[in-house]
Amino acid sequence: MKKIYGLSAAILTLLLLLTACGAKPLALDQTALDMKVGDTAQLSAGDAVKVSWSSSDENIVTVDAGLVSAKAAGTAIVTAAVENGQTATCTVTVADKLITHITLSATSTRIEVGKTIQLSASYAPPDASKTALFWESADKNIAQVDEDGYVTGIAEGTTEITCKSENDVRATCTVAVGGKAEMPTTAATAPPAAQIPTIAPTESATNAESEEAPVTPSSGGMIFPDSSARYLAQSEVTVTLKGRSGSPVSESFAQDAINEIYARNGYIFRTESIRSYYEAQSWYHPNPGYDGSLNSFEAYNIALLSGY
Repeated sequence: MKKIYGLSAAILTLLLLLTACGAKPLALDQTALDMKVGDTAQLSAGDAVKVSWSSSDENIVTVDAGLVSAKAAGTAIVTAAVENGQTATCTVTVADKLITHITLSATSTRIEVGKTIQLSASYAPPDASKTALFWESADKNIAQVDEDGYVTGIAEGTTEITCKSENDVRATCTVAVGGKAEMPTTAATAPPAAQIPTIAPTESATNAESEEAPVTPSSGGMIFPDSSARYLAQSEVTVTLKGRSGSPVSESFAQDAINEIYARNGYIFRTESIRSYYEAQSWYHPNPGYDGSLNSFEAYNIALLSGY
């Protein structure tokens, strides 16, 4: 009887060995992946069941049911394992998603000596993982620029302001600095002096000091980013103001457009809610010594906006 049991056990062991030898080894459809931050990729373990997945560094990549998500630049190993102890791996190399294009709010502009305007920049792709931008002036003796794109005219002449990314993608704006603004050649002529306001902006129509904090306009940013450096056309003012959504900071979007001209010069608003709004903007630099003076572009544009 013992011989029979021993023979049965041997046969069973042999069958298990033959089954194991004939089993298909665990393998992934990809053994190496090149990804960028923010990307995802699906790994497959074929017909294998009850597969468990893991990443050697979840700061770089995570994996869920074979779906690999790139989190940061670096290299990590994704491992698939089954119950019989077999494993298979995929080496995942993640690179930063870099900026490929930069667009500035203007490609050329003009300012007067001592005046300041702000250039704004946008980049593509919008989900880039390295988003730092750097500003520089080709000739600091003519115009200087700070880390927020705030350009100040120093002396008469022409220079280029450049915005660049960490991977050296660049965009430039030609800045002409003059002692006195010239009249436009295509826009309407400037208004009579009597129509040009010379006092501080009207912040609210009624009871400005007691008004509640406004809702920031949903479109965000400046209404006319370069209204201190060029003459606005009436047609574009009409289209832009009518196209705004959300609630104005003051009593109207036209007043907001006027206020932002003064804000560029450092005007300190009396109304707390409006003052708080501009203090939250990176381009705003309060200037207690600002006397309310305007360049010819600003005066013309304020007169134009006052009609809305």
